[in-house]
Amino acid sequence: MKDTSGVSVVIPTARNKPSTAENLLSVIAALDRFEGSKELIMVADRKTDTDDFLLALVAKRPFIKLLETGGERGSAHARLIAIQASQYEVILFTDDDCVVPQNWILHMQQEVVRRGIVAGNLLASQPTNILGSVDAYIDRLRMRTRDNDGNAKYLSFPNFGIRRGFIPKSPFSAHQNNTVEDIELACQLRLAGMSIHFDENIAVVTDYPATFTQLIKRKKKHAKGIAFLRYRLGENHCKHISLDESPWLMFLRWAKLSLEAPLTPTQKLYMFLANVAYCTALSYYDRKFHNQNTERR
Repeated sequence: MKDTSGVSVVIPTARNKPSTAENLLSVIAALDRFEGSKELIMVADRKTDTDDFLLALVAKRPFIKLLETGGERGSAHARLIAIQASQYEVILFTDDDCVVPQNWILHMQQEVVRRGIVAGNLLASQPTNILGSVDAYIDRLRMRTRDNDGNAKYLSFPNFGIRRGFIPKSPFSAHQNNTVEDIELACQLRLAGMSIHFDENIAVVTDYPATFTQLIKRKKKHAKGIAFLRYRLGENHCKHISLDESPWLMFLRWAKLSLEAPLTPTQKLYMFLANVAYCTALSYYDRKFHNQNTERR
């Protein structure tokens, strides 16, 4: 039987600002409270220099490793590097814009050992910000979506854990167009017949868009990633895991969800506009990747 007492924590980081250091310190504090074998693997998706705060963090604890992608390669590439470098059976994921509670490592490790694959909850770092609260609500709806067997359809890397043996050989593409590697991994797991357990009570705090421009930019980025994923998986696989919904039907479904949401009229309006931006971008990128595929043939 494999030893599940050790934990590898994976964090890709591209931000170079004081709040990032504070967020990473919350992960270090949670690891300090964990008594088993442990490692924190940070992958810098940027150039580091001698006065970089990441080097100062590495010096704080012997269990911290710092790797580099060699440039701006994207979070998917950074996570793949970290997975390959990790050594323990239980692998936990979070991001550099997240604050984890002190019991996060222990709680996630116990649930991953018991369940195999665990997705946790996300809370907004600025719950009073209207736009951030809208996007957080959209994420909660997505994470609570259930498959026919009652298990979660999706996962989110800011709060996720998995046993090493459950990770597919090629968990997700390292291509820069892949901006939804967590959803790709969820699709790969579901196609392999594996169950994703969602635990509402394991929560981390993360940043959400604070302006309308940031919200729309995030939706467009997500739509591009989903279109690229649909293009790569192919029609049959997408249909098998219900990832084949047309942008028009998706728009109607989310418009209904916007009307029914327990939000203020202003929040509902922003949710509706985010849906318009997302579905419009998805339609555009669906056509773009489809045309690329047609040209190659």
